[in-house]
Amino acid sequence: MNYLFILSIIALGLSIIITVFSVSFTKNAMETVNDMGMGWNLGNSFDSYKLGREIKNPDDQITLWGNKLPTQKIFSNIKKYGFKTIRFPVTWYHFMDESGNVSKEWMSKVKEVVNWIIKSKMYCILNLHYDGVEGVWLSEGIKAKQKFDNLWRQISNEFINFNEYLIFEGMNDSLGDNFDYMILLSFTQSFVDIVRNSGGKNINRLLILPGLKQDFQLTCNPDYKFPIDPFKKFAISIHYYIPSTFTREGDDNPWTYKDDNGEVHVINPKTK
Repeated sequence: MNYLFILSIIALGLSIIITVFSVSFTKNAMETVNDMGMGWNLGNSFDSYKLGREIKNPDDQITLWGNKLPTQKIFSNIKKYGFKTIRFPVTWYHFMDESGNVSKEWMSKVKEVVNWIIKSKMYCILNLHYDGVEGVWLSEGIKAKQKFDNLWRQISNEFINFNEYLIFEGMNDSLGDNFDYMILLSFTQSFVDIVRNSGGKNINRLLILPGLKQDFQLTCNPDYKFPIDPFKKFAISIHYYIPSTFTREGDDNPWTYKDDNGEVHVINPKTK
């Protein structure tokens, strides 16, 4: 396989996506990558999840972590600053039943934002986000496979006619200990198969696959295998947090550790 490797910032803290592209709907590989440009992450919004508060409706989840409800104007303004790609992380489980069926109300809210982004003529990366954190359904690994498949069938069918500005990201990389290389491959292969087999414009839509456990080295490893994609049109997402004391730690919430004698030490964040 001949792939073009491109390094691009997706603006989630200092996260980085290493992408593996082939041909776009109407553009070749380099034209598509250049067209995506800089990215901005709509974080702490649709991706929020329950932390001791009751969620009765979509607006409860969207505002759970302190942000206001997004509007079309947000994306119009973001574009004015030169951003051309919006990563739209979504946590789905609050509005799913045990089989993974998504409520029409939540799907409609998600679709509204996707439409706003596409209307602004920016790329939209739509994903499964904190459904994989510890204690949530996707963290169960292979036991969650059927629900994962059902969810992606619904998403694929809902967005089947959207143009090349919509990109699917199979899941975020916050996966629990129940994922190894082979289990992850079974999910990524299923993700590719479901989207491609749904037809319409999903046949050659750009797909993004997760790295393994938020780990740069685990993903850039010979044991990490690509799924088979008849269109060879996918990207690998890696969140690069090294050193975490620079990329993630802040003065307002200092990290600590205990030494062998039980003494607590504060880890000072790095500023350079």
